[in-house]
Amino acid sequence: MNTFNRLNTLDVTADVPVQANPLLSTAEEDGLDRLSVSAQKYMHNLDGQSAVYLDPNTSVDDATLVLNKTHVASMFVAQDGVLLGIISQARLGSRHILKEAQLRGCQRSDLVASDVMLPLKTLKQISLIDLRTARSGDVLVTMEAHGLDYLLVTAPETGQICGYFDLVELIKAGGRSVNQLRPAEHFNDIVVSVLHHSER
Repeated sequence: MNTFNRLNTLDVTADVPVQANPLLSTAEEDGLDRLSVSAQKYMHNLDGQSAVYLDPNTSVDDATLVLNKTHVASMFVAQDGVLLGIISQARLGSRHILKEAQLRGCQRSDLVASDVMLPLKTLKQISLIDLRTARSGDVLVTMEAHGLDYLLVTAPETGQICGYFDLVELIKAGGRSVNQLRPAEHFNDIVVSVLHHSER
């Protein structure tokens, strides 16, 4: 049985630019448990030159269409080259959208990407240096421990975002259940969780 280690993470600071991953490798590791392979195998690499971003004022319907047409599960939301957050097909298709519309007193169709995205400041980041020896399972347990849907990766020399991990993809790769309970940071988080579970 594999034992994976939590990696050190940092809070995301504002105005983190994007750069290509300098450690990008195409090497495949066959015959190993999928969570024992290099973490970089499941990392989404970003290239600031060719990356596609959603404008924060994109409607949720248009955002869904863009994600479907580009065949990606998630995409960054950015304005004037500054990353603001990340949005996913799963989030766009979830009850979160209806809850957000209800809280804002509007219709679902009135919501835009910035209303429903995961803000960058709510995410954690990890240095590419830590990924040189990290396994995919290490990233998975790190994300599980912090209750993260996404984990950003930054280049050590510049501090720029060069990639990210998606929890759903790591769960699929690992084929095991994950504790997705998020640690509460504020009392309001507990109230929201209690109300959510009382609806069931």
